[in-house]
Amino acid sequence: MSWFMTLADFLLSEWLWNVTWGWYHVPINIFVMLFLLKVFGRLKIMPAVLFSVFSQIFSFALFSLIVIFGSIYGFGLKFVPYDCYVTQTMHPLLICFSLGLIYFVLQSFSFVLTNVFYKINLRLVILIALVSNMISALLVYRFWSYDFL
Repeated sequence: MSWFMTLADFLLSEWLWNVTWGWYHVPINIFVMLFLLKVFGRLKIMPAVLFSVFSQIFSFALFSLIVIFGSIYGFGLKFVPYDCYVTQTMHPLLICFSLGLIYFVLQSFSFVLTNVFYKINLRLVILIALVSNMISALLVYRFWSYDFL
């Protein structure tokens, strides 16, 4: 049961990072994925836009539902800010990559569901989702670490 609480705490922390400091992961990833789908996936512009936007909205909504109903209501978890002197915090680069991996897994699920109705090259699209999320994570870290945005 303790690893459930650890996972729930991690997901809650990532979700809070996502809606506060890392909010620009979503729009950056939409544009990066759109570019990669257009260039490497060789999709027409409309399917590329639909895939990139739909997968991002789907993954954000599913991530929010998992955290809100699973962690907050399911486990009764709440965010309690730590003392200022706590030294066990994650590095922002690791936080950005973790968020990118969460989005990658959820987007892959959306592409598997999409493949049922609209045949796509699933391996290529999942690889593009991985690459776009990692590029977006690096850009978010770069922007966050220099207070660029």
